[in-house]
Amino acid sequence: MKFVLPDKNYKILWGMTAIGVVAFAAGFILAPERAWLALLSTGYFILSISLIGMLFAAIQFLAGAKWSIVLRRIPEHFIAPLGVAAVLIGIVALGAAFHWNHVYEWADKKIVATDEILQRKSGYLNMPFFLIRMVFYFVAWFFLGYLIRKTSAAQDVTKDAATKAKLIKYSTIYTLFFAYSFIVSSIDFVMSLQPHWYTTMFPVYTFANGWFGIFGAIIIVLVVIQNNGGLKDVNAEHMHDLGKWLLMATIFWAYIGFSMHMLTWYANLPEETYLLELRFKGVWKTFTLSLWVLHFVIPFFILLSRELKRTSKRILKVAWFALFVSFLDTIWLVYGSALGHADGATKVNVFPVGPLEIGAFFGAVGIFGILFFKAFAKGNEAPTGDVDYETSRHFHQTF
Repeated sequence: MKFVLPDKNYKILWGMTAIGVVAFAAGFILAPERAWLALLSTGYFILSISLIGMLFAAIQFLAGAKWSIVLRRIPEHFIAPLGVAAVLIGIVALGAAFHWNHVYEWADKKIVATDEILQRKSGYLNMPFFLIRMVFYFVAWFFLGYLIRKTSAAQDVTKDAATKAKLIKYSTIYTLFFAYSFIVSSIDFVMSLQPHWYTTMFPVYTFANGWFGIFGAIIIVLVVIQNNGGLKDVNAEHMHDLGKWLLMATIFWAYIGFSMHMLTWYANLPEETYLLELRFKGVWKTFTLSLWVLHFVIPFFILLSRELKRTSKRILKVAWFALFVSFLDTIWLVYGSALGHADGATKVNVFPVGPLEIGAFFGAVGIFGILFFKAFAKGNEAPTGDVDYETSRHFHQTF
């Protein structure tokens, strides 16, 4: 039951990757500062999809979910492209360390020397410690992801409950580690771009955006596999559930986004208004308001349709929309942070989405897809050794 993506599809993915490479090459020639931000945005986008995808698989083990077993190998293998995120974020970090870019102001000794706040934070925000934390995160994520994937693959041979018990144990460890590591890494990689500003809601917001994006990614991958003859046991009932998860993620993002700003007002925390203050200037105000519509209003009303969630061709369009909007939100977070830098006032009237960002999205999807499908092809397309596989095959919703 192995699935191998046809060569014609790989050619499309390689073509998308090439578009990304060309976009970045042009970006570093024409607008290097913007290209560094695009590189970080792309790396963090892939990081979120990879880690939160595996989290979704881990949650299925912990909850004893049976409906998702037939398609569980998809989110399990989302961890495969994590190496790309490590490379991209690592390049940006090394660029800051060697002063090739000024993405992280706290890495510039000249800026720190004249900034008391950065001096007081230098015990944590310094490049050696930053790189050590980064290596620790990725090594742990790779190791835990490897354990879950290896044990899940072994289940196809053992076909016993003991292996499933191991998967529950490893998923518990991954979920707990993810909870803490994602919080700290989101602070390190993104929130520290604005070292004078912070909010405890920031990691939750970045998680909500990634949670929204992974369901778009899962649906896209599932439809591609089914269109090429794979995962035949996945039916309209499973697709409907994925559609409901996407609807839930839409509402969850809106709830977290509203809560982050509402709590700032309710708790009278004027220092936290800096996030929106930056992003409500010039053309950025239009981008910010448009993102709220794209992220919630449009997908919410579209996904209310039961028939749409059960029709692959229709929900595929919504899934692509969701994945792209998740990328735009990452751009909003990363690029918006640069507005607070020394020369930020000149950027508020520069729209943050152009050929470079569109190319970066294509590149991210292309390389993610290549690495995912290469890993996916190495084992069975579905965990047929799971003791509840037959139950999942015949899953039927009551509403």
